[in-house]
Amino acid sequence: MRGRRFASQQDIERHIANGFGGGVGVDYVPWLRVQDVPSRGRSHKIQGVKIDRIHHLLSDLERSYFLVTEFSEDVVDIREQYPLLPLPQAQAIASAIGVRYPMYPRTKQPCVMTTDFLLTVRTPDGSLKSIARTVKYRSDLQGDGYKQTLAKFAIERRFWQSQGVDWTIITEEYFTPNLVKNLGLLRSYAKLPRELMKPALHKSFIENLEESKFYPWTLADCLRKIASRLSINYADARGIFFHLIWTKVLKVDLTNSALLLTGPLPKFEVFQPQALLRESAS
Repeated sequence: MRGRRFASQQDIERHIANGFGGGVGVDYVPWLRVQDVPSRGRSHKIQGVKIDRIHHLLSDLERSYFLVTEFSEDVVDIREQYPLLPLPQAQAIASAIGVRYPMYPRTKQPCVMTTDFLLTVRTPDGSLKSIARTVKYRSDLQGDGYKQTLAKFAIERRFWQSQGVDWTIITEEYFTPNLVKNLGLLRSYAKLPRELMKPALHKSFIENLEESKFYPWTLADCLRKIASRLSINYADARGIFFHLIWTKVLKVDLTNSALLLTGPLPKFEVFQPQALLRESAS
């Protein structure tokens, strides 16, 4: 799909009128889409499992952070490529701090700056708040272009500060490669067929999994034996295992080691077992 042009204020106003940068939840439309930005092949369009819409992520690092936000129980809404609008407010901030406001290439039109992620999160007391996160590789914060990047960050930080929104920068140091790999695997099992979502089945699965801890089996061997005992196929047992980790019924160390079917059954803790017991009895 062809990308949009930003050559004039009229273009910006038209895109705002068409809903870009507006909405919440499934109705949100990112200000920038993958096709709007020159890419080196590292952008991603991903169907959300938390928010049922296509998410537009402009780098591998954005994808990594996106996986973390989907996995987090505290994150309620995810809005990527969020615009700093109205434009005059962002320009005024730049002027006040003595920073040159960025323009669209080969134009005299001030650009609409964006923040990589605007998240709605649930606080410990149950209330909701917004937080803004900019995702950048550590290498982007160094070198010849750093001063220009720093100037944009100064505008961005003060923009969100004026809105009472917490803003910070996320780099690749925020997560390990194993965490990203594991979450990429687990989210494929965030939703299972209805017949695999029965609480009684999950309860029996966990009971068999607990018994398997005492045997020197690989994860694959363990799942095959559980599948046989529960009269389900191996693929279904694998799906239930990964689903229970994604939904945090099973707590496993996802940061320091990769989930490998050929490796040993990972150490785990069981959470929410009483909820499973109540649902299976109802």
